[in-house]
Amino acid sequence: MTRWADVDAPWRAALGLAWAAYAADTTPVGAVLVDGSGAVVAQGINARYRDDADVPLAGSHLAHAEVLALGGLSSQRSYPEHVRYTTLEPCLLCVGAAVMSNVGRVVFAGTDPYGGATGFPADLNAHLRRCGTTFSGPFDDELGTFAAALHVEFYLRRKPDGHVVAAYAEHARPLPSGACASPDLALRGGCGRHAPGRGLRRRARHVRRAYLTIMTGQCAWWATRSAVEPSR
Repeated sequence: MTRWADVDAPWRAALGLAWAAYAADTTPVGAVLVDGSGAVVAQGINARYRDDADVPLAGSHLAHAEVLALGGLSSQRSYPEHVRYTTLEPCLLCVGAAVMSNVGRVVFAGTDPYGGATGFPADLNAHLRRCGTTFSGPFDDELGTFAAALHVEFYLRRKPDGHVVAAYAEHARPLPSGACASPDLALRGGCGRHAPGRGLRRRARHVRRAYLTIMTGQCAWWATRSAVEPSR
């Protein structure tokens, strides 16, 4: 079982942001940027469905956590020593943002079989060959499980018969044995000031059930269960 205290600081920060996004009813993704010394120098929280959020591009399709984490980087230099940690596999927009910002490495925790775009050809164009941004993930452990579970549960509630849910169902795979035994990675005082209250603890249990459900192909069953949404 993974203990929150044993999770590396960048991942604790990114997961905390993802949890805050989930609590705010927007796509639950968080991202942080770390420099060569290992210090967190920027962060981003998804605000795609938050018109009232005090972040750039809030309420637009471009308000992705990874993009917002990179928005403050100067165009006057490259960042080969920087690493962007993101809780979910980057989409085309977020892959492009890392490459065009000349960030050296991107690490992601959870899989996204619908929008994930890290399988692009590394020699697609001259800039990609010169920049050399590398991508690694997803994690086949509790961090990856939890990050993907947030994403699955959000769309199971938002649109259970939609394309995102269908993609997870199509790519269902067995869970790692360790993940099955530990459903509360971020429920035991983790995620800092965003630790869930009673209502969010109930929703967190739904997150856990959602991932187990989608991975066993029981989407129809979950759609009926998710009609009654727990209060926050």
